[in-house]
Amino acid sequence: MTVALVQQNRIDLVPDQGKTPPQLHGHSLPTLSALVRSRVAEESLHADKALDDWIDERLANPRLTVSQLPLAAMKRWAIDPESGNIVHETGRFFTFTGVEVRHRTSSGELEWDQPIIDQPEFGILGILAKTIDGVMHFCLQAKEEPGNINSVQLSPTVQATFSNYTCAHGGNAPLFVDYFLAPQRENLIFGKLQTEDGGRFLYKSNRNMIVRVGDTELEQLPEGFIWVTLRQIARLMKQDNLIHATTRSVISALLLPALGDADCHNPFPWDSAGAYDLAETIQWLDDRKAANHMLVKRKGLNSLKEWSHGDDGVFIHQEGRFFKIMGIEVAASGREVAGWHQPIIANMQPGVIGMLTRIRQGKRHFLIQAKAEAGNRSIVQIGPTVQFSTVNYQDNPRLQKPFLYDEFANPGRFPVLSESMQAEEGARFFRETNCHRVLLLPERTELDIPVDFRWISEDALRFFLNWGEMVNSCSRSIIACLI
Repeated sequence: MTVALVQQNRIDLVPDQGKTPPQLHGHSLPTLSALVRSRVAEESLHADKALDDWIDERLANPRLTVSQLPLAAMKRWAIDPESGNIVHETGRFFTFTGVEVRHRTSSGELEWDQPIIDQPEFGILGILAKTIDGVMHFCLQAKEEPGNINSVQLSPTVQATFSNYTCAHGGNAPLFVDYFLAPQRENLIFGKLQTEDGGRFLYKSNRNMIVRVGDTELEQLPEGFIWVTLRQIARLMKQDNLIHATTRSVISALLLPALGDADCHNPFPWDSAGAYDLAETIQWLDDRKAANHMLVKRKGLNSLKEWSHGDDGVFIHQEGRFFKIMGIEVAASGREVAGWHQPIIANMQPGVIGMLTRIRQGKRHFLIQAKAEAGNRSIVQIGPTVQFSTVNYQDNPRLQKPFLYDEFANPGRFPVLSESMQAEEGARFFRETNCHRVLLLPERTELDIPVDFRWISEDALRFFLNWGEMVNSCSRSIIACLI
């Protein structure tokens, strides 16, 4: 089977008789062609102006009212008198507990303790897809969460923990969740476990899924859901704090080859150089895992040396760094539950998630790091070039500023390709946003990079995205900005 780009950015498929469609970049060739067409086609069920009006209407009509309250005043949540952990009365949902961490590498040793979210269950982050008038569309939901900066963000079709879809909250199961519980293999465009933020979740993963439905299914969607193309998602990604973090996590799997890239025409996605690069990157990543020795011990919040309960009812670091845990009261209309209390994380200031790119032989390459985080099962995953909050490094003798810190904190040395503010998910994080900044390394410029960093080809990055639990949440977030 071969692919030919033709007029008006269309892709025609010419099947070779008797041959199985090859796998390209984690997708079959027909699926790849449908995704590329969805990314470039101007046709869509809803015109861009109509889509913008639909979003604006929902942004203008918030349904949640949120107010802060002391942790000890939360209903149905309690601070355990012995451990100090913050737990729900049912023992479900999630728990704030503590960990003590010892991280040893060849360059030194660092010890710290911190609160962390313990939620020992897999969730589902699922997006439905279908072909409408020859173009693949994706079903997103204008969903409001208590920690959102805007009233609503465009979320996946289904965004549910195990507790949610088994109705531990006492409400109804999320709409459309049945599509994702046991999909037919031929309908599964993407389905991989991907880790949550390993710096704030303990061993937490969600199954990121894209499931295709029949062309005649779901012709009418409930209020708050809408069909959009990949081109429209990429366009909306340029707006601040609109595309939900979990949507970015799922959509990152659709990082597509550039139009006109020879790989689109080649049934064999790896030439000898590409295969060698992948093999070397796998070995490099294993070497970095072996070089990072991290011991993580669970501890009660009462046992943490660097954290304590503040006078205003929050749990906070002694130097005011990193984040704090606070309680909120939520009043809701049009939700499964009319109101609730919950603990939530609030960052001290916006952070920076950055990716340095370069072009070699017409292809994009990315400077990645082997990022060690206490909440990852594998400890080390592929991280972006940088992920940091400046408040954590200012006047802090314990922490060394990361590689290229100044270049991303105050860009000027390298050209800025794109920049936007992207919000964290609002169910566990309160009004958190991070600057997503992509920089370009000029031609004929060379960097002396540390051993924990490596240039990786776009093909290799797709491979790791499709492996699952190899690319961390910050990387997936900024990769989605590149689709």
